[in-house]
Amino acid sequence: MTSETPDDRPAIRRWTRPEYPTLVQRALKLRCPRCGEGQLFSGFFRMHERCSSCGLKYERAPGYYLGSSYVNYGLTAVALLIAYIILHYKLGYSNQQLAGPLAGFCVIFPLLAFRYARALWLAMDCRWDPAMMTDEED
Repeated sequence: MTSETPDDRPAIRRWTRPEYPTLVQRALKLRCPRCGEGQLFSGFFRMHERCSSCGLKYERAPGYYLGSSYVNYGLTAVALLIAYIILHYKLGYSNQQLAGPLAGFCVIFPLLAFRYARALWLAMDCRWDPAMMTDEED
């Protein structure tokens, strides 16, 4: 993918911008949004600094993943709403019966969704920021 320019500087690599379904699929697999090969996480909460395949820098700036907390909040709110509607209106549980379990859900679900919220945030940025599809930001 790289070639040398006339003044011996390496050419800037460019990737084709993936379509939305591809980006979402890569995010759900916790893979690099640019190439789909490298893993995003080295542990449950710890991210790799760069993609092992294409070299994409995952932490693009200090506070970059603050937006992923909004994605996580949205996922939690939607899941909570669906659970409440089903449990309260379809299965007939009272609000008192649901308060404890749904409060516990609001603590546990964001921890489980943390990695996916970050992956989706990175995938959205990959779709909308043209600089992510080149090596220029490095």
